[in-house]
Amino acid sequence: MSRGGARRNPQQKQVEAEERRQQAKKAEQRRRYLITGAIVVGLVGVVVYLATRPPPAALANIETFADQGAAHIEANSPTPNYNSNPPTSGPHASTPAACGIYREPVPDVNQVHTLEHGAVIVQYDPTVSEADREVLEDFGRDAPSHVIVAPREGMESPIALTAWTKRLLLDTPDREAISAFYDLFAQFGPERGVACSKQIDQT
Repeated sequence: MSRGGARRNPQQKQVEAEERRQQAKKAEQRRRYLITGAIVVGLVGVVVYLATRPPPAALANIETFADQGAAHIEANSPTPNYNSNPPTSGPHASTPAACGIYREPVPDVNQVHTLEHGAVIVQYDPTVSEADREVLEDFGRDAPSHVIVAPREGMESPIALTAWTKRLLLDTPDREAISAFYDLFAQFGPERGVACSKQIDQT
């Protein structure tokens, strides 16, 4: 026997080292399980929240207008008498307006054709503040497709969202309500499925 007690033979050292490795491995596995479990719980919570949260209150004000059809009109024909402002359906030009961000008004006869293809159009009175306009234009850039953002005079409210037969008037650029309207009605038109990638950015 040595002064420090009984010596451990090499086999005992190997066994002890293996036990330490196994303990460390188990501790690492427990840590990973805890992290994975926390992530799963968090994701489930997000999904439940998104599925059960109430829709924005502004969506209660969505209006539905009678479908005025989708006939094409000849070039230089008078603008049809639409049943809403901005229009939400009706006779229109044979050429749709390209999706994207405009700083000039989009002619009604062209925007209605784009609505037919399932676009959502966000229009604002030219007198809105620059900050409000930027909120709307940022939304237009973030949306994947089928969106037009443009100024428009003579509306009943500072901001109007339209889809085929649908309209939502807003006093302020409520991003949550705009996103919810887009989610509901993008590619909602009678010719849904027609591509409308963003081609215009006049900013």
